[in-house]
Amino acid sequence: MRRATFMITGALTLLMATTPLQPSHADAAADFYRGKTVTVQIGYAPGGGYDVYARQLARFYGRFLPGEPTVTTQNIPGAGSLKLANAIYSVAPHDGTVIGAIGREQVTAPLFGVPGAQFDATKINWIGNMDRAASLAVAWSTTPFMTIKDAHEHEMIVGGTGPASTTVVLPTALNKLLGYKFKVVSGYPGGGDITLALERGEVQGRFSWSYASLMSTRADWVRDKKIRFLAASAFERLPAAPDVPTVLELADRDQDKQVIALILAGDVIARPFMAPPSLPPDRLAALREAFSATMRDPQFLAEAKQQKLELDPMDWKEMTETINRIYATPADVVKATAEIIENAAR
Repeated sequence: MRRATFMITGALTLLMATTPLQPSHADAAADFYRGKTVTVQIGYAPGGGYDVYARQLARFYGRFLPGEPTVTTQNIPGAGSLKLANAIYSVAPHDGTVIGAIGREQVTAPLFGVPGAQFDATKINWIGNMDRAASLAVAWSTTPFMTIKDAHEHEMIVGGTGPASTTVVLPTALNKLLGYKFKVVSGYPGGGDITLALERGEVQGRFSWSYASLMSTRADWVRDKKIRFLAASAFERLPAAPDVPTVLELADRDQDKQVIALILAGDVIARPFMAPPSLPPDRLAALREAFSATMRDPQFLAEAKQQKLELDPMDWKEMTETINRIYATPADVVKATAEIIENAAR
């Protein structure tokens, strides 16, 4: 499996760790969960990458929770999963029966003062992350956009989800910082909806399409050359597309690179799962350990491979440390990035 790395103020070197449940905690958690239902809520409409990953987790998750509760899924789309992030933080039961699959961009939404972000990312009980993804900006094959530079000369219509989503923020940043001409049509409930809009000709391209999601849902588009890769939303070029530049390569000035790097930082936590604050310690430990156990399960891994789901998981400790480092980014870089995100929301 690949190991993603990134730099904002310096290199991040993080160690994975798992804290097994103590026997007394396991017994208490089993007593609670036995006969209960745990719901994995998904902040996007069905059919997109987040939905596919979350449902794959849910199929196996209950096997590793004490008491073997039933695990179900529920789609709650809205504002690029910001609606769900807020709900999990403040409205969802604080008893360990609900966890949420949210978009990577929501991890940093409070840092940038995104309107409507009503949660503290440093107080969330993070459960785990399924992948450290690299994403792509793509164009439909019948459009005139052969490379990313073509969008520097001609307007290109791209689809986006919520205002904090990198599908919206990244093209907005390239417009403001580097003079590109992306016209962002936002408000699509999820990535799957942008994909349909691309196929119907409503938009000409999209940003931040996870390579793993692309290959699991539209591998035939790559095979049949229905889309073109324009740029990688990543810190390094993708092994699958070594000739495609990263968006960082498009910038010359150091501050522009720092802003783009901070926007991309969420990709390191590409498939995050959260739980409400103030959970009983035994149930929180159970949720976290079950996630890590699922990520190690041979049958889960075999099915994920069959579905072409790329996995490079983090446990909750590594997630928390990574998020704390992101929130320690220098204030001037945060301010410049927040201004771009504010413009994207207008």
